[in-house]
Amino acid sequence: MMKKITLLIACLGTGIFTAALAVLTRHFPNLFSSIMTFPFEQIGCGLGVLSKTGSLGNGAAVAAWIGISAIPIIIALRYKRSKETLWERVSLYVLSAAVLLALYGMVNPQLFHAVPFDNALEFLKLIKTILGAGVWAVVVLYLALRLIRLFRQGNKEQLLKYMQNILYILCILFTGAAAISIINGGIALMDAAQAPADAGFGVFHLIAELAPYVFDNIIILRLTDLLGIARDKKQEGIAESAGRVSRICCLALGITTALTAGSNLVQIALMRHLSNISVTVNIPVISIAFTVMVLLFSRLLIENKVLHDDNDLFI
Repeated sequence: MMKKITLLIACLGTGIFTAALAVLTRHFPNLFSSIMTFPFEQIGCGLGVLSKTGSLGNGAAVAAWIGISAIPIIIALRYKRSKETLWERVSLYVLSAAVLLALYGMVNPQLFHAVPFDNALEFLKLIKTILGAGVWAVVVLYLALRLIRLFRQGNKEQLLKYMQNILYILCILFTGAAAISIINGGIALMDAAQAPADAGFGVFHLIAELAPYVFDNIIILRLTDLLGIARDKKQEGIAESAGRVSRICCLALGITTALTAGSNLVQIALMRHLSNISVTVNIPVISIAFTVMVLLFSRLLIENKVLHDDNDLFI
């Protein structure tokens, strides 16, 4: 129960934080170009201001720039030097280089392209976003390599624990994505307040966009209960718990796909009356794939339990 309360607090905090970032990117674009640039753009802004305070400030800015960039290298040096951790350590060295380059680019984005553009401000924001996304891509690479090593070396109990922790992280990420959708959808609704068709479709579209995230988090909470039972040697109530997961997955698949289809069909029906038409088809592929995989996992556990009980009766 305590873990669930902690998870809910973490999700709430993440939702508020990401919503705040989404608002800041709209109202303070010079300091918050996009969510992908956080926190490197803000650190770069601070370093840029510090470097302009004189020779002492410039030296402190350079030292801070190098020191922050060296953090992944320090983590890599603390690793045990073994063949299993080689690629993790390499990715940390790459991450240090990426942070070093990104922070420099946040302070001097104009140096990353020689050709002048008409809309210079938008182009500089694009450069910062690319730099921030590059750093986060290397972070994801490091985490993936670490997970691969842990999965290859873990036993059954450890693997179930890793899976539970990954589900917690997914729950937090889904909450953050939902918060961003709420902010963007709310702003779109305020812009369409004078157009009834746009406002009505906007509400329906926002519900269709949020539904997958809501169901994903409900499924995760149910699945963590199931994994807790699976980690127990007795596994009492595993079939019932797997059945609950299976039912919520079926409900999520039906409602999510129905809302997605409905949203796109409603847009087609109201196209003549809408002032803003989305040219992208909004299909939550990741949520649908996640739900299907969890559904299959829960059904396999149920069938495995039934087979185990049949074997016990036969014996």
